[in-house]
Amino acid sequence: MRSFQIISLLIFIIFYGLITIGAFQNIKTTVNGKYRQKVVWFFWVYTVLLIFSFIYLYIYPNEPKGATNYVLYFFYNTILFIDVVVKIPLSITFLFYLFFSRKNKSKTILFSGLILSFCLATLIIYGTILGNQNIKVNQVELNFSNLPPNFSQYKIVQISDIHLGSLLEFSNLLEKTAININKINPDLILFSGDLVNNFSNETIRWENTFNDINAKGNSFSILGNHDYGNYSRWPDEESKQNNFEGIIKSHKKLGFTLLRNENVVIKMGNDSIFLIGVENWGHPPFPQYANLDSAMFNIPENAFKILMTHDPAHWEAQIAGKKKIELTVSGHTHGLQLGIKPAGIPFSLAYLTRKNWSGLYQSDNSYLYVNTGLGTVGIPWRIDMPPEITVFTLKGIEID
Repeated sequence: MRSFQIISLLIFIIFYGLITIGAFQNIKTTVNGKYRQKVVWFFWVYTVLLIFSFIYLYIYPNEPKGATNYVLYFFYNTILFIDVVVKIPLSITFLFYLFFSRKNKSKTILFSGLILSFCLATLIIYGTILGNQNIKVNQVELNFSNLPPNFSQYKIVQISDIHLGSLLEFSNLLEKTAININKINPDLILFSGDLVNNFSNETIRWENTFNDINAKGNSFSILGNHDYGNYSRWPDEESKQNNFEGIIKSHKKLGFTLLRNENVVIKMGNDSIFLIGVENWGHPPFPQYANLDSAMFNIPENAFKILMTHDPAHWEAQIAGKKKIELTVSGHTHGLQLGIKPAGIPFSLAYLTRKNWSGLYQSDNSYLYVNTGLGTVGIPWRIDMPPEITVFTLKGIEID
């Protein structure tokens, strides 16, 4: 284990220990009568089980890179996250009680901590059970002066970041996605990467669902950072390569034409546009496998171009102001699966790590759209950051 990981683990242990003690003191002070002993007993048994589970799953004998049962890990991550989120307000309000309210014996501040913790836990549970299933269809109209006439009113659907290994067997997210896409009846479907978490076998039971999606035969995809198997520990390089080849084959089985640093011509009558698909490119530690020059080989300079690249950082680093590409579609960010809308303006903590985290961006005559994805990773929740289907309607601008 690297020194950074050890230091991070020690910081978490100290932090968790402090909020656990604070939460315990809050509960012990707040709960009176015959139930106090039972509540205290439950608190410590639950906390000890949570700690031992953490050691077993993350330290010894297991580790996240060796995980194959993502549902187990994501379930535990959710429980641990709820535990931490609940204990923080309990600890803070106990400190306020200790320094400000203890003398007059008012427990109002303690009860407010309990109420806040309950509300936060309810919100997380909602995001885990319902918030990650309520698909939002975003309509985006784009006007271009150089759009070939036959492509006016051309409809493109973008989906991204499905993470099939995170879906439970009873999830109907993909069925609802297929129904929505078929209602839209698009001319083109673009999938912008992260089909799986790590393993090719994550796709097996979903093939029929994907085959129900009708896109007039035009469905294209690219790879995301999770599609290379880099987040697992492999016995040897051959095993990793075999898994990767399985993921490549899965795209075809699911009805997608996979683009790997290459382009295709999309025709409508006598008019055509170019669709470019590159492999993953992101700032370290994310892999940089994209070769944009190779992908754009033989495309005329004045041609109308659409680019699929998984990580929106690629657009800012190598495309905006540097390449003549009318529309770039990306995913990757998930909007951190958590957002709020103060004054109706979408906001996510993802903004602290990248400028382009969700929605439409523009640089001169080049657009970027960041889709926040369908699936989940890490914690299987979505709070005010619903699974997204994006519908682009292309329109031409008449120039006098």
